[in-house]
Amino acid sequence: MEKTKKIVSIARNKGYVIEAYTVDDMVKETPRKPDIVISVGGDGTLLKISRIYQKYTPLILPVPCGRRTAFYEKIYDELYEDVFNRLENGLFTIEVLRRIKVEINNKEFLALNEALIISRDRGKVTGFEISIKSLSLNSNFKFDGDGVIIGGAPGSAAYNLSARGPLIDYLTDNIFITPLNPMELNITPLIVPMFSKITIRSRGYTELYIDGEKELEIRPYTHINIEPTNRNFRIIRFFDRDFLKEVLSKRKMVFD
Repeated sequence: MEKTKKIVSIARNKGYVIEAYTVDDMVKETPRKPDIVISVGGDGTLLKISRIYQKYTPLILPVPCGRRTAFYEKIYDELYEDVFNRLENGLFTIEVLRRIKVEINNKEFLALNEALIISRDRGKVTGFEISIKSLSLNSNFKFDGDGVIIGGAPGSAAYNLSARGPLIDYLTDNIFITPLNPMELNITPLIVPMFSKITIRSRGYTELYIDGEKELEIRPYTHINIEPTNRNFRIIRFFDRDFLKEVLSKRKMVFD
């Protein structure tokens, strides 16, 4: 809250029209269409902002204040004035994070981290069938397991990494497909071109989670269609970042 108050004060002193909300309040309301959204929090806050802005994509300025901040730069309190000066003078770059589009039963969702399709009965294995079509692929395969995680490169450092999926430079255009605990030992995580069309069906009852939030219960053999979208998530960057260090340093085991 103290960080937010300081940012709001600096912005208003510079003549910006600024409104402050908790991210949970924003989820409940229909948001305005701002030019810039300043996110004070961690990766979970950014994911909620991504869920709010599904069709309209403002510029996002992330200010770190959380346990996990892989999407953030190290912007300390004493840098706030400098950040606003850089913002006013155009001394920044825009990082484009590719989201994926998930369509099911005429409903559409955009995922920044991942889409998770998981067995409704936890601990009960069910069957999955995955079809992949792109310029270089036309493949179908089946496996039995707990579920499957699919996402663009930005989400590779999240649930996917914990499930032993690949860590992908998120400036590359790829989609990962990571089966969860497959019974078939020759099934491994896949990386496919971003411009792929992926269809998933399950023979059992499953649930769909988008960026960690439950969205739907899915009946057996329902088609779930996944493909890229041009409604990207746009983040303002001022400084150089070490992405691998940011991700892996927060994932190491610490002994008391």
